[in-house]
Amino acid sequence: MKELKLSITHYKILHTVKALNDIKLYPKQEGVYKIVHGVIDEETEPLKDIPTFGSLISYNSKKVSRYVLMLVRYGYLAKIFDRETKDLYLTLVEKGDIELFKYLQKHKGEYSKKKKQIKKTIVKIGE
Repeated sequence: MKELKLSITHYKILHTVKALNDIKLYPKQEGVYKIVHGVIDEETEPLKDIPTFGSLISYNSKKVSRYVLMLVRYGYLAKIFDRETKDLYLTLVEKGDIELFKYLQKHKGEYSKKKKQIKKTIVKIGE
């Protein structure tokens, strides 16, 4: 099988999963999407300090899921089973950890956090 050429998006997803795994949290694909997209709700409120939070706001959940699937398929991420919820969650494996470490050594800067431009829906015209 041909080796996957990792893009910055792959590294952001790997970094998201690693940051969560480091605090003993294991996300599903939807959880990764919420973090990289910058969705704030009761689940993600305490996770706003994760370096990748809000760094991929232009990606929809389907696109993020495709990146996650490729990382699982090529052995950078793995799925683990939780008996309590009876569901599969993502964890970073050694191969992914090594690649992420190499990337972070070269790129010490933070990821740029994007903010959506909010269009006004009610404006005052005239006067």
